[in-house]
Amino acid sequence: MHARIELITPIITEGIRNLDEVKPFMRPDLTITHTLIQKGPASIESEFDEALSVPDTIRKAMDAERRGANAIIIDCMGDPGLAACREAVTIPVVGPSQAAMHFASMLGHRFSFITVLDRLRALVGKLVAGYGLEATYASFRAVDIPVLSIGHDMGALQAALAREAIAAVKEDGADAIVLGCTGFLGCAGAMRQTLVDAGCDVPVIDPIPLAVHVCDTLVKAGLSHSKRTYPVPGKKALAGFAFPEFDTH
Repeated sequence: MHARIELITPIITEGIRNLDEVKPFMRPDLTITHTLIQKGPASIESEFDEALSVPDTIRKAMDAERRGANAIIIDCMGDPGLAACREAVTIPVVGPSQAAMHFASMLGHRFSFITVLDRLRALVGKLVAGYGLEATYASFRAVDIPVLSIGHDMGALQAALAREAIAAVKEDGADAIVLGCTGFLGCAGAMRQTLVDAGCDVPVIDPIPLAVHVCDTLVKAGLSHSKRTYPVPGKKALAGFAFPEFDTH
């Protein structure tokens, strides 16, 4: 069967993601389409940003299912709106952070999460706890590069990521590294080689490629999330939100 995965980037910044970046993962039987939200933040670097991104992310997920998508990826390592989207749709919705953390826990005893800014430490810690992975969480590290500056100096970004990854292994006891921003797409290969050269032979997980393969597998296996865990929202009055499916007004 042919599958289509919808990649929803839950921010409003044009050009921060393009389909050329995920084209290597497409096949004759697998298409990836992409959309941004229209209402929300320019980037997600706080709980505040994340909260503002969720309503339109839900809307985009519902639109994607209606247009025939077979699975959805939320293109942010905060997994904003993941549970809400799973309630609102029936097709698989994959959070790249949840998938990456669980695979990291399979591939090594403890993993480190390397992301953009230190201010995300608490948010990531909450995700780790929510996913039941505190026992396998080695450390949080940040490169001090905001999301909207990621593409400005790739050399500096790669150097910072490599520095923090080596420290995570040698100082924090990490056995696997999770790239903690989907904007780091494509950085895993160089990081992995730098780690090996430094005597740190550990896997580096690039969350978007992994999420694509997880979606592909779920579609092929005919699996989606449990509606016992993620039941359809009840109908009630909703003020200020365009969700006629669940609105009794």
